[in-house]
Amino acid sequence: MAFPHILPAPAAQVWHLSQQLAQFERMSAPQQRSIQAQSLRALYAWAAEYSPFWRERLEAVHWTRDSDPWAVLAGLPSLTRADVQENFDALSCAKALEPDSCSVAHSTGSTGRPVAVQRHGPTYHLRYAAHSLRGTIWHQLDVSRPLLKFGVRLHDGTSPDWGGPEAWFAKTGPVVRRRSIARDISELYEPIKTLHPGYIVGMASTAQTLARYALENYGADLPRIAAVLTTGETVTDQMRRECQAAFGARVINRYSNVEVGWMAMQCTKHEHLHVMAANVIIEIVDEAGQPCAAGQPGRVLVTALHSQAMPLIRYDVGDVAEWGEPCDCGIELPVLRRIWGRQREFVRVPTGELRFFAVAAEEFLAIAPIRDIRFRYYTNPLLRCEVVCTAPLTAEQRAALTARVRQMLGFECPVEIEQRDAIDWGATDKRASFLVMEAPWTGGASS
Repeated sequence: MAFPHILPAPAAQVWHLSQQLAQFERMSAPQQRSIQAQSLRALYAWAAEYSPFWRERLEAVHWTRDSDPWAVLAGLPSLTRADVQENFDALSCAKALEPDSCSVAHSTGSTGRPVAVQRHGPTYHLRYAAHSLRGTIWHQLDVSRPLLKFGVRLHDGTSPDWGGPEAWFAKTGPVVRRRSIARDISELYEPIKTLHPGYIVGMASTAQTLARYALENYGADLPRIAAVLTTGETVTDQMRRECQAAFGARVINRYSNVEVGWMAMQCTKHEHLHVMAANVIIEIVDEAGQPCAAGQPGRVLVTALHSQAMPLIRYDVGDVAEWGEPCDCGIELPVLRRIWGRQREFVRVPTGELRFFAVAAEEFLAIAPIRDIRFRYYTNPLLRCEVVCTAPLTAEQRAALTARVRQMLGFECPVEIEQRDAIDWGATDKRASFLVMEAPWTGGASS
């Protein structure tokens, strides 16, 4: 590489953005909020001018350009998935941007109908790449090592390097991509044996299944992997332990979605996450819509500060999380202590309590030789448990599973256990092990 090297335009822009983000993450909380306030003011003004939906909502809270942006934010109702699904044209500001610069992106639809949003390509992708680069720098990833990626939307293939942003600034190892759906676990595991990857990128459930397979079948010849990078699913302590036991790998959790992009990344020192506060404002609110204190689980509302194509303000992403205390790692970004999962993973029990149903694999493995498991709670009430086992369940095992499920729910709910050859998770990366359904069980296939 010739010296001095002149970066191509996208690489230079991403590097410049990364340097700005590095400065932002070291600022004090008041300084960060001051910058966020400027972005909020600009987003309100843009949305009011070009989106009929937001013009109406902002007028309803008496917004003006001189309004306190935080008071406006607190006064706006949350933006639901149904709002986005039913008001696409009224939300869109794409007509105010340069022609053909916006595209439509669809969420996975793992817990209902997918959501379609518009994104401004020239700015969205640059910001996405810059935040990705921050994650690589934070965790000091050795980009010279091979990378193995799993995903439902991927097609099998190999690339000579990691691609942007890492390959713009350093010589990287190759990337192997594998489609993770409709494949036997032995086939998914094959590139781990042949590639000897430094890193695996994929859903937590995929990584955990691979780790268990390795422990069961290659105990004397386990590969060494530096880290497993996950996004899209809840990372459990058990998943971390199994990846460590099988591969010697730490787990680096990232929080993102298709609609917004990067929202948070795991700390360099601890297992909690830091909010990408230059890109998003995250609120955690209780059932009355009031802010939650640290340690109190609540609904996640996200404001995408640069969502010009389709402003997403107080967007209810359907997750439950809780704040943590300020971190001692040197990164001053807000701390998400825990992302619990989807709102539909919480059951309203007869006492009125909202109870989180945590699917802890080790607890069920202690009862029966379970390879895969899925729970669906219906309004009858009825909890259906589908299991895949290495042997037929005995009557004692069924009784023990039923008792454990009722203990986790906290009341004597009817439980139905169905043993299957395989569970059809559908064409989505996200495997929702437990969901509260919005209808009674009437027979037929679970979803």
